Amino acid sequence: MRLVAGRYAISAELGRGGMGVVWRAEDRVLGRPVALKELATPPGTNLERVMREARTAGRLNDPGVVTVYDVVHEHGATFIVMELVVAPTLADVVGREGPLANDRVAALGLQVLGALESAHAAGIVHRDVKPSNIMVLPGDRVKLADFGIARAMDDPRLTQTGGVMGSPGYMAPELFAGAGPSPASDLWALGATLFHAAEGRAPFQRTTTAATLHAIMYDRPVFEHCRGPLAEAVRGLLTQSTSDRLGAPGVRRLLETARTAITDAPTQAVDPAELPTVVFEPVTAKVAAPSPTTVDWDRPRKKRLPLVLAGVAAAVVVALGAIFLLKPGTTTPVAAADATNAASAPAPSTSAAPGTTASPTSATATTASSVPPSASLPVLPGASTVTPPPSTPSSGEPEKPKPVMVPLTRYHHPDGGHFSATQKIGPPPGFTKEGVFGSLVATAEPGTRKFYACKVTGQNDWFTSTDQSGKCEGQQVIGLLGYAYANPPTWASARAIYRCNAGGSHFDSLSAGCEGKTKEFLMGYLVF
Repeated sequence: MRLVAGRYAISAELGRGGMGVVWRAEDRVLGRPVALKELATPPGTNLERVMREARTAGRLNDPGVVTVYDVVHEHGATFIVMELVVAPTLADVVGREGPLANDRVAALGLQVLGALESAHAAGIVHRDVKPSNIMVLPGDRVKLADFGIARAMDDPRLTQTGGVMGSPGYMAPELFAGAGPSPASDLWALGATLFHAAEGRAPFQRTTTAATLHAIMYDRPVFEHCRGPLAEAVRGLLTQSTSDRLGAPGVRRLLETARTAITDAPTQAVDPAELPTVVFEPVTAKVAAPSPTTVDWDRPRKKRLPLVLAGVAAAVVVALGAIFLLKPGTTTPVAAADATNAASAPAPSTSAAPGTTASPTSATATTASSVPPSASLPVLPGASTVTPPPSTPSSGEPEKPKPVMVPLTRYHHPDGGHFSATQKIGPPPGFTKEGVFGSLVATAEPGTRKFYACKVTGQNDWFTSTDQSGKCEGQQVIGLLGYAYANPPTWASARAIYRCNAGGSHFDSLSAGCEGKTKEFLMGYLVF
């Protein structure tokens, strides 16, 4: 039996990889089982640096980290003495079970994220986060191994001879451009690991190393199983620009949402004739909105029969009341215009911006064919609702007809792009409907601005623009969607719509916070 440093008795080989061999051993001083990682140290390796980094990693105290007990150098070999964890790696689990459920991936990812946050707070960067370095214990508890070892082995003299420490398929693009390892590069690797767990494959793995590096630098991940907030988290992490890459707090928020999301609920059949003209509706229960905040898409709607009967009764009362309002000797009812407006006005809106309360005085008389009641739309987090004051009818003047409206619908592509469409300009192939924001004006009206569908030239990045020159800010023009109001209209309720930036793609949102992404600017107001 081989004895290391006079106390660690090696009994069996547990595995081997690019950085060396892992042995099962017993600490004869303390009488406990340990794992010994015998590092492969090529000529030129800075052994002092290896020892220093290993000792630094040993100061970490987190339940999601494989604890480092000791580091010794003996007979030309360096050994990292670690906590013995006998469990399959995440790579083993995915290889055996295939792609994992989104909520399970999110739960595993939260534990790895916690371990990384503890390390980063201590000034330690892992540098080699990947599925084979994540141990999955019973109950889906995780342990992240090899903290600091990849960085310790990444000596500049090795890099000059062509050596690359770490796993290229999970390394951040800035590392190949000469940047040093950082918390941002660890988060990129976490995103690649979560993708692997959800899709059953590495996001950028290609047939050659050169092709893999090219994909990391320039390609976007293609999703098949990853959906909703988990996809948003992975997409935000796998952003080539470190300044646009999602940070740990944003990742945690999205993973918490994905962990508790119900993604496999059965789809309920809905009769299209029962739906209002403008309403957010799910196409399928497996398609989730990209907002990190869960929205109650399927809240039950009130039955309309009592409302219809109430409307008929109100009309009868108004008609009878008009008879008694006739002036003696005349055939023209007094205040007939007021009675007509009262009968046609919808019930007071029950939807309001968060933190406000809708009141009966905020109801606005509108035609059902052009603007549906605001109660038919769920209020998105951060959505700004503007309700005009009650209209005052002019004496004897006919009411101005309402403009023709076209619903503005948001679509989502599995690769991550978004597209806002109307009946005039439909979405490109491969997009899935998410829901309707509100309505644009079909033709130009006073106070409106042109609303274009555009595409970044040479990229799969679609966006909307209010560039009144019609040139889509110098990018590719797809077509005119309609017209948005520059300010809230006085004749109907409205919501502000913003253009947002997710790092690698643009999208429209009713949320002033851009659903956790970067807000570019306010584009205008939609009628709803």
